[in-house]
Amino acid sequence: MDQAKINNVVNTFFNSLKADEDKMLETGLTNNATVEVLRQAVLQLIQDNPKKFEQYVKFFEIACMYVQNETDEVPEIEKNE
Repeated sequence: MDQAKINNVVNTFFNSLKADEDKMLETGLTNNATVEVLRQAVLQLIQDNPKKFEQYVKFFEIACMYVQNETDEVPEIEKNE
């Protein structure tokens, strides 16, 4: 998979979760700081586990079809060993 495309999708998704009003959460971090930590962690996990990420892409592709009533089956994800 193309790393630049992966980065673009992940960045677009997480940046959309950031709020104009950056409220403090009970964790002690702001909403946007939390989103940023998650964005960085996801990118690192993708880089460290590219084969697993490919499985997740396939899972979400079918899962999206499921929530849109285009299929009746939820795909399974292989567990980490």
